[in-house]
Amino acid sequence: MKKKLKVLVLFDGTSPTTLDQDFSKELKTKDWKTEADVMAALGKLGHSAEHLAIYDDVDLVRQKMESCAPDVLFNLVEQFKNRTGFDQNIVSFFEMQDLPFTGCGSTGLTLCKHKGISKKILHYHRIHVPNFLVIPRGQRITRPKQLKFPILVKPVKEEASYGISQASFVQNEEQFRERVAFIHEKYNSDAIAEEYIEGRELYVSLMGNVRLTVFPIRELVFREVPPDEPKIATYKAKWDEEYRKRWGLENHFAEDLDSALVSKIQDTWATRVSIFDSRQRTSFILLRRIQIRSSQTMKISHSRRQRQACRIRT
Repeated sequence: MKKKLKVLVLFDGTSPTTLDQDFSKELKTKDWKTEADVMAALGKLGHSAEHLAIYDDVDLVRQKMESCAPDVLFNLVEQFKNRTGFDQNIVSFFEMQDLPFTGCGSTGLTLCKHKGISKKILHYHRIHVPNFLVIPRGQRITRPKQLKFPILVKPVKEEASYGISQASFVQNEEQFRERVAFIHEKYNSDAIAEEYIEGRELYVSLMGNVRLTVFPIRELVFREVPPDEPKIATYKAKWDEEYRKRWGLENHFAEDLDSALVSKIQDTWATRVSIFDSRQRTSFILLRRIQIRSSQTMKISHSRRQRQACRIRT
């Protein structure tokens, strides 16, 4: 019989929280469905679970650990003071305190937040990535001579497809300059430009530490998007239900994949895990010529507000 665990479920608070704050009302709402599902699943499996929301006080974790003494932390925290850039710092705290926790480690989160750095690391390990260029703020915006149009332009560090829209798909120098300037000003961020890759959008989830379990491949399908239009996982394509319905966007298990190709994708994913110390999800762009371009994803989309899908197409 498997050991029943005492689990502390951590998730985001939208405002300052207290140690034993009751979120039973919020957990009944649609926006808190993931948190509620996790709590329910743990109970169904026979584990005992308590929860704690973090907003601006990490010391609450230490206090809760003393009173609760859990066996493991189920980490759903994706931000601090509503800022997504600090999720790796929260995990660093867990690591410094030798607290066992679920999800990606701080190293993987830190490396993969910067799309340019992550691409360079993957390229070094001979995992194919699109040709790309990082354009820092304050630098003169010039024609990307080393890149071929069409090009995708997006913030270098944002997650969940923030800053990605149909306007991110640029086909000439004028559009390129406009979009890079927009990213610099709107998001106060460096921009990354990468060659657009046409193909199928595949996602792979994995779980485990030493023994890795690779789950069946999922796919984002663009049913109503015209053949001559770019198929991009924009912010609206992920989080706007009306937009998804209008364009026939659906996520389902991938079909018609050759078994040898599936094995290659899974092997590439396992390699990426060892490089980035990550245990969550990655995605691939499947080209018409059956080549693979990896597209790593370091956070599962379980946030009710900011939906940290963190798609870094590489």
